[in-house]
Formats: sequence, C-alpha cells, structure tokens
Amino acid sequence: MGDDTVGIVHIYSEYPDYHMVGDHDEGIACVDDATRAAMFYFMRYRQTDSAQYYHKGKMLLKFILAMQAGNGYYYNFIWPDGSINKDGATSKAEPDWWTWRSLWTFGVVNNYLKPDDGELVHQMREQQSQLMHNILHESQFRSTVTDTAFGFTIPAWLPKGSGTDQASIMILSMLMAGAQEASSSYHDSIMDFVHHMADGIMMMQVHSPDSLQDGAFLSWENLWHAYGNIQSYALLMAGQELLDSSMIQSAMYEIDHFYPAYLKEGGLDHFWVKQNNNHVSRYDIKVFNQIAYGRSPMIHAALLAHALSGETDQKYLDLAGELAMWFFGKNLANAMLYDPATGRGYDGINSPSEINKNAGAESTIESLLALQALEMYGMYYNADKNQFTRIIPQH
Repeated sequence: MGDDTVGIVHIYSEYPDYHMVGDHDEGIACVDDATRAAMFYFMRYRQTDSAQYYHKGKMLLKFILAMQAGNGYYYNFIWPDGSINKDGATSKAEPDWWTWRSLWTFGVVNNYLKPDDGELVHQMREQQSQLMHNILHESQFRSTVTDTAFGFTIPAWLPKGSGTDQASIMILSMLMAGAQEASSSYHDSIMDFVHHMADGIMMMQVHSPDSLQDGAFLSWENLWHAYGNIQSYALLMAGQELLDSSMIQSAMYEIDHFYPAYLKEGGLDHFWVKQNNNHVSRYDIKVFNQIAYGRSPMIHAALLAHALSGETDQKYLDLAGELAMWFFGKNLANAMLYDPATGRGYDGINSPSEINKNAGAESTIESLLALQALEMYGMYYNADKNQFTRIIPQH
C-alpha cells in the first residue's frame, strides 16, 4: 500500500442490493462525509482498541488532507477517476460546511493519532493552523453588522449571512483547536471568535411561549430546518469552555421547550416564522422529509444536557432515548430507519406510508454517530422493551 493511498466513503448506496452510486454533477465521494466517518472510526477505536478502526480513520484523514486547496480551504468532491472536482457549486474550496467539518475532525483525530504517525500529525497540524488563520481573518466573521428578516434581527457575521447551523460546526471546531493552542497567541483570538459566533446564534433563538417554535434556533434568516440543527450542543460546549451561563441557559431553553414540542409533532422537516408586534407566527410548516441528520444533533445535545446536570437528571437521558427511537420504528411511518444487522442508516421518511430505503453515507454515518454517543452514556436499544435503557458497567 503506497503512501499516496487514501480512504473514501461513497456518497450513495441504493436499495435493494446497496450498490455504490455517485452523482454525475458532484462525484463519488466527499470531504463532508469523510470527516464525520473519520471521527466515528477514531472514537470507535477508542471504544474497542481495534486496529481496523484506527486504519480506516487514518485513511480517511489522508483523503481530507489531500483535498486542501492552495488558499487553505477544502475542495469537497472527487470524480470516479480520483481527480478533484474543483468547480462544482458544492465542491469549491471556500468557507463552507466541508471546511468547518475538516477542522472539527482534526481536533478529534488529534487525540488518537499514534506517535509513529508523526508525519501525518505534522501535516494535519499545519493545515489546521492555516485554516484557523483563514477563519480568524475572514472579514465577514469579524463584522458586527445586523440585518432584518420578517421582524427578526439577523446577525450578518454568521456564515452565509445568518447560518447558525454552520456557525455551530465552526464553534465546535474552533473550541477543539483552541484547546490545542491553549499556550499560543492564537488562543484569545479563537475564544473571542467562539464568543462572537455564539452571540449570533443566541440572537436567532425564537421566544414565543406556548407555541411549537418556542426556543428553536432559526437555521438561516427566518427559517428553521432539522438538517444540522446542532446549535444547542455547540452552545453547551462553548458555555462550558467560556464559563458563560447565558449560552448554557439559551441551549437548555431549546432542549426543555422546543425538543419536546418537536417530538409531540412526530418530527419536522422545516418551518418559517415571522414576527409582528412581538407576536411570532409560523407558516409553511413541513413534516417531511425526515432524515437522520435531523435527529442526531438533538440526541447529542440532550446527552450533553444530562452530563451538565451532574448526571442526576434522568429526563435528559430519557429525552435522548425518545429522540433515538425514531431509528427503531417510533416515527410517523412506523418503520425501522436503522438496520442493526448491517449498520445501515436509511435515507429517511418521505411520508407516513413511504420510507427511502437507500442508505447514503450521511444517513448511515449520522445514525452511527448518534448510537455511538448513546453508547458512551451507557444507553442501548432494548428490543424486548422497545426502548433505550441504561446499562451501567460493573467494575
């Protein structure tokens, strides 16, 4: 196996035989999936000490490193011949999802790479440093400009003009980078950046007591969508690091109010809101499609809420378990969305009578990451009881 060998994760796997499929416009594999899969494999390595998981994670890390462009950002997709898609709208080397995920992955992977992989560590840290420099010097992210949308004040310094979903990934990645740069001149700038992003996210929280949307963090302008709604998890992480109770309180408000309302609805895809004379109304609410990446972030947040309670409040573990039951048939289609025998995560629910049984990379990885997080808290699916129960290891 040559030094130029890398690992990839195919973006699509189609029912019924689950053959690998690419996309004519994008390619066959992408950084966006590889980053999340690499994190899963390295954390699985920690759980099992299995060399195969370490190897898989390392090969995916090499793929990510090979995708950095000269400007410090990352291309996303590769074509079937292995060449990089440098021009596609979802593959350009620019500040976007796959860049933030790369930085987050570097932070996670840094905890697991072995000393004999020193050259890989060096390359990763060089790219990490260049990327942090880029982020800290992007003029948009340093702005304090606000805008308005349908009665809401919008922080224009977030990615894409108000993207709290992307800003949340940035917070998580920069927190890990900051921990590694604790003694460097970067550290204060990184923490200031995290605080600024968190302030923007909190501005995007809906306050509408006794309504479904109460507590929700809007994803972009006046839109909430389930995809990537990891804002509460990011704020809990930032609040711990910065000792900022307002961040923690804001996140807990969403977890305590919006998450149960979301569950009561059976899940949601998206909705829009508008505000007039301090009254918030909701419109264009859509229940479907529902996907794993709409559930996984909420599970992570509920679990962290439990940890921050001193692990004394069972309700957050119960909430995480209820959210995770979506994978095991407690959903509007009464269908399994995860296959324990193969580890596949299905691509979601299209309607109460139709599920998408394809098993793309994102769906599978987000399913596995959610279940892995539950395992770390001792939470396992009990088929006999059809619920998640906690098993505390005996020492």
